[in-house]
Amino acid sequence: MSPQNWLRGRTIVYQPPVPQPTPAQPKSNFSLFSLPKKILGFMWRFIKGIALALGLIILILFAMGIWSAVKIEKSMTPSIPDSMILSMALDGDLPEANGMTQLLSLIRMDKSPLTLDDVVDSIDRAGKDPRVKFLAVKAMGGGYNLSQLQSIRLAIVRFKATGKKTAIYSESYAGGGYGLGLYYLASAFDEIWMQPVGAVAIGGIDMEAPYFKDAMDKFGVKAQFFQRKEYKNAMENMTSNGMSAASRESTQSLITDMADQLVAPIKASRPKLSGTFDALLNKGYLTDKVALQNGLIDKLDYEDVMMDAIKQKNAGAKFLSIEKYASIAKRKKLEQLTLSHENQGTLVAVIPVEGMIISGSRGNSPFGDKFAGADDIVSAIEDAANDGGVKAIVLRVNSPGGSPTASETIHRAIIWAKTTKKKPVIVSMGSLAASGGYWISAPADKIYAMPSTLTGSIGVVGGKINLQGVWDKLGVKWDGVKYGDNSGMLSMNTPFSESEQVQFESSLDSIYDYFITRIADGRKLTRDKVEQIAKGRAYTGRQALALGLVDKIGGMDVVLDDIAKTNKLASREDLTLLYLPMNRDPMQLLMMMLSQRIGLSPVIEKISTSLVQLSVYGDRQLKSFIIENRNVHKF
Repeated sequence: MSPQNWLRGRTIVYQPPVPQPTPAQPKSNFSLFSLPKKILGFMWRFIKGIALALGLIILILFAMGIWSAVKIEKSMTPSIPDSMILSMALDGDLPEANGMTQLLSLIRMDKSPLTLDDVVDSIDRAGKDPRVKFLAVKAMGGGYNLSQLQSIRLAIVRFKATGKKTAIYSESYAGGGYGLGLYYLASAFDEIWMQPVGAVAIGGIDMEAPYFKDAMDKFGVKAQFFQRKEYKNAMENMTSNGMSAASRESTQSLITDMADQLVAPIKASRPKLSGTFDALLNKGYLTDKVALQNGLIDKLDYEDVMMDAIKQKNAGAKFLSIEKYASIAKRKKLEQLTLSHENQGTLVAVIPVEGMIISGSRGNSPFGDKFAGADDIVSAIEDAANDGGVKAIVLRVNSPGGSPTASETIHRAIIWAKTTKKKPVIVSMGSLAASGGYWISAPADKIYAMPSTLTGSIGVVGGKINLQGVWDKLGVKWDGVKYGDNSGMLSMNTPFSESEQVQFESSLDSIYDYFITRIADGRKLTRDKVEQIAKGRAYTGRQALALGLVDKIGGMDVVLDDIAKTNKLASREDLTLLYLPMNRDPMQLLMMMLSQRIGLSPVIEKISTSLVQLSVYGDRQLKSFIIENRNVHKF
C-alpha cells in the first residue's frame, strides 16, 4: 500500500469512526429525486445517445450535402470548348478581397463576384491558352478605380502580345459625364465599338472640394484643427474658405501626373490620335458621329452586331464568360490541392488591409469591412509568421490611414515577423495607401505600388469641433465640474484653452516625430531626407518611386511573379495563396454550408451546431476537415 493510500481519510490525531448501516427510512411521496439510480442512469444514457445520434445524423447530412453538391456541380460545370471567345463585363470597381467565400463559390455553396486578381490572372492565363482565340469586353457605367484600370489594361496588352485579338463595346464612354479613365482602358483594344447615341467624354481630370467655414460660422460652429505639416490638409475644408497654396500645389501635381498616365498610353496605342488628341480632350464631350470621324472609336453599332462580327472572324469558336473560365480553372486547382497528399507548393500568405485603420477588431465596428482592425491584422501576421510552410507575407494595403496607435501596433507586428521569424514581408499597394497606410508599409522588405496609387501623406492632423456658438444661439448653457486643469480638453462645448491647445499640439508633434522616424528606419533614409518629402504631402505611385518611398511599380501579379522568381519557380501559377485572417468559427461555416445546401431552418441550424460541437468534432479536427480552414487559391 502506498503512503498516499494509507493516509487517505486518516490523520495522526484523529481516526474517523467506522460507518454504521443507515437505518431504513419510511417511504415518502413520489418525487423525481427518489427515482432509483438505475432509472436515472438509463435516462442520462438515453439523453447522451440522442445527442450523439443527432450529431451523427447531421454529420451524415453534411457528407450527403457535399456529395450531392459535387454531383450537381459536375453536371452543371461547363466544359472548356476547344475553341472559344472569352467574354467579360465590367461595371465599376472590382472587389479586391479574397477568402473563404471564394472557396465556397467553387462548390456553389456561396456566390462571390470576381476579384481584380481573378480578372488579371484569367486574362494572363487566356493569353497562354491555345483554346482562347479572342477577348471581348463590355464596359458599363463609370466610376472606375484608376489603379484597377491600369492593372486590367496591362493584362490586355500582355494578351495582345501573344498575337490574339481584342474588342471592347460600351453604350457610351461617358459614364456619369466622365470617361477618360474608361477610354484609357478602351484604347488598349484592337477595336473600340460604341452604340449609336452614345458619347465619348475625355475631358481630362477635375478635382474639387467644398469649403464649409462660412456656412459653419453662420451656425456658430468652429473647427479647431492643427496639422503637421503644411500639406496635411484633410480638415482644411472646415477651417478655411478655399484651397491653400500648399493644397493647390500638391493637388495640381497629383492630377497632372495622373493625366499623363492616362493620355500618354492612349496616344501610344492609337497613333492616328497622337496629333489631335489634346485638342479633342479640351473639347471634352464628343457625340457619337464626331467620335467616329476623329478616330476615337472604330465602329458605331450595337452589341449584337459586334458579337456576330466576332463569331464570323472566329468560326467555330464558342463564347465563354470570364467568370466561368476563372471558376473552372480555380476549381481544377482546388481539386488537385484537396485530393493530393503531396506538398501543397510554395505557400504565400496574403493579408488585406482594407479601409480605415482602427484599434481592436474589425468585428467591433458597426461599419464592418470598411475598417481594418489592428488586432485582426496582427493576428493574421502572427499566424503567417508562425507557419513554417509560409515563404512570404504580402500585405495588400488599400487604406487612407487612421489611428496612429493602431498603425504602430501593425508596424511592430511586421518588424517582429521580419526579425524574429525571418519571414519576408512585402507590401502591395492598391489605389490608396497613405498616412497610416504608409506607416504600416514602411518596414516592409519591399513596397510595390501602381503608377496612380495615392501614397505618402506623411503627417498628422487632429482637433475638434467647438459647438459653443450653437448653444449660445439656442440659449443653452452648459455647466459642470471637473478634476484636472485640462480634463475638458476634448469637450465639444468649449474651445481649447491656451493650456489645452499647448498639450494637444504637443501630442501632434510627438506623433509626427515618430512618423518621420518610422519612415527613416524602414526606408533606410536620413531624417532630413524624409522631412523634405514628408510634410503631409501625398504622391502618386510613380512620384513615390522617384522619391524612394516605393521600390517597384506593379500590382499583385508583379508581386507574386517576383516571389515565384525568388523561390526559383516559373511564375505565380506555381504559388499557393493563403488568405488571412482565417475563419475563426468553423462550426458557423459548416452550418452555413449545410443550410444553403439542404435548407436547415435557423433554429435547427443553431441546435445542430451545438450538438455537433459537443458530440462529433473538436475545433482542430474540423479545421483540418475543411481543407485545414485555409482560404486556399492556386493560380
